[in-house]
Amino acid sequence: MKKYFLYFFLILSLVSCHHDKDSEDSTSTTTTSSSGTTYSYTCIVVNQGNYSESNGSISLYNSATGAVTQEVFTTANGYKLGSIIESATLHADLILLMCNNEDKVVLLNSSTMKAVSDPITGIGIPRYAAIHGNYAYVSCWQKKNSSGTVTVAQHVAKIDLSTKKVVGSLQTTGQPEGMLIKGDTLYVASGSGMDVYNANTDALIKHIDSQFTTADAQQLVVDKNGCVWLSLGTYSTSSAGGFMCVDPSSLTIKTQFAESKLTYEGDMAVSPAKDKIYFLYSNGIVSGQTADVATSIYSLDVSSYQVSSSPVVTGVGFYGLGVEPSTGTIYTANVNGFITNSMMYLYDTSGNKLTSLMTGVGTCRFVFK
Repeated sequence: MKKYFLYFFLILSLVSCHHDKDSEDSTSTTTTSSSGTTYSYTCIVVNQGNYSESNGSISLYNSATGAVTQEVFTTANGYKLGSIIESATLHADLILLMCNNEDKVVLLNSSTMKAVSDPITGIGIPRYAAIHGNYAYVSCWQKKNSSGTVTVAQHVAKIDLSTKKVVGSLQTTGQPEGMLIKGDTLYVASGSGMDVYNANTDALIKHIDSQFTTADAQQLVVDKNGCVWLSLGTYSTSSAGGFMCVDPSSLTIKTQFAESKLTYEGDMAVSPAKDKIYFLYSNGIVSGQTADVATSIYSLDVSSYQVSSSPVVTGVGFYGLGVEPSTGTIYTANVNGFITNSMMYLYDTSGNKLTSLMTGVGTCRFVFK
């Protein structure tokens, strides 16, 4: 079943959110909100929220003090966001919030957390964003009206960050998800593979399909060799998801292999040396049905293509994954069934818990300064 059907079902059922993350300097940065509050933070914590409540929020974590500041959007703007947040992207003085169920992209000043323009709306259920020059590329699911007619086709929307306007649309081979920019090339997780575009011309260079034709392309990271890794997830117990690794020079597949421990959402993050990929595993669906699904974090060696025989971290209800670029600290959170606030956990590279902190409802992404 494709993800937009799952999304439609979840909206109708008003259950918790769909299951569905880098920068080079993770030092703390001080910012001041419009209310006069001064923040010093290392990581923007994206709290997806619950679909039935539309209570997504942003928290800020300061690794120097160990403190979390909640609801910074509300503090800075004087009103609640009123949506769930699928992901966030940080670029210079801007933060882009992809607000899935409200079908809008909200742009904030990264120093004040204040909205800098009206939201960009009606682009077709935004998911993730990648930045090239002065343009943001946003992956968008297709949108249907109440009668089931497609009103906005699946695509990648192109936004001019100067005017805060949509200036183009890139047709995708399949339903798009995670994205990344490498040089002047845009990679988009699409269908059961990846679409590759020239980011200077927006022309599709190639679609690279995987062997996992019944799985859905999810996330992308780059390893120490510059190769692009794609995660592919599936809910089916009769078919496999896994990983695909692509050589960016030849745009050919270096390796692809099944990995039954990979969650449907395909959440993964790369180590600071980019020699390991961490990924999430769960033995069930982390949702509003239960807060106690057993979950783990495994590592994948990018040279040997071997997955660790034992998990690096074990726990329950993990949803979302990040790795701090300067320290290698692993971030995840137990979302407690998307009913109450999440508990964010930080671990060292050996899997030792460093701290646990309360964040917002449905903590799902970690964006580092």
